[in-house]
Amino acid sequence: MPEKYVTVDGIATHLHHTGPTTLPGTPPDTRLGRTLLCVHGSGNNGHSFMPLLERLGDAHSVIAVSLPAHARSAGLESLGSIEAMAAHTAGVIEALGLQRPVVMGHSMGGAVALELALERPQAVGGLVIVGSLAKFPPLPDEVFQPLRDVVEGRARRSFPRDAYSPSTPDEVVHRGWMEDAKTDPRVMLGDLLSIRGWAADERLGEIAAPTLVIWGEDEFPPMKDGGLALGRGIGGARSLTVPEAGHMVHFEQPDLVAEAVRSFLEELPA
Repeated sequence: MPEKYVTVDGIATHLHHTGPTTLPGTPPDTRLGRTLLCVHGSGNNGHSFMPLLERLGDAHSVIAVSLPAHARSAGLESLGSIEAMAAHTAGVIEALGLQRPVVMGHSMGGAVALELALERPQAVGGLVIVGSLAKFPPLPDEVFQPLRDVVEGRARRSFPRDAYSPSTPDEVVHRGWMEDAKTDPRVMLGDLLSIRGWAADERLGEIAAPTLVIWGEDEFPPMKDGGLALGRGIGGARSLTVPEAGHMVHFEQPDLVAEAVRSFLEELPA
């Protein structure tokens, strides 16, 4: 898939996109179908959406962004708040000249998509929220200590399997770990801290954008319960539970997720 950089607030932000390769400084061609802009979860990057780009690129224009300091995007630290990430994503939309794209966000990226739809509703044509919440469970400081130990050089970085379904093949899990390894653990720690202070649960009724909420059947229980509440809180939202998938549902079951997203995009009003 083609890739390029777009500069937002002085930060070179890396993108993967479908369609033809374009010259440096020229935005991707988004004339095909709907435009879908994908925002990744904490410590991850836009390349994790590659299975969806491969499956949707025949009919729609799909762009996956790596937020600053993630994978090949410039920067050394997480932006530090969901609000800042949403503002940066709005800057990507403006820099590329996108007209009301559907914004797909996974986990932390789902929070970014929700915040963007709340603060800049005119910029969003729809939402696909994957494995995310309107308010994440409170995490005590000790939850962050193992990652702090890695950041401070007292421990090796680990890549647990608990974000994946027991049914997910090891090969898929290993590919997911390789995506996580592209981002410095300091950035992941900043991402996780940014989620801790953010909430949109009392504002969901303000979201007017058509919304699809997707969950893995083997998602973390607190996350799954909160996701069901998220779907109920947005008027007219559709919900889909994907079998044999955990928190990384779009990476574990790309065929099922791509088909659901394709149907959603093609049923949106012109």
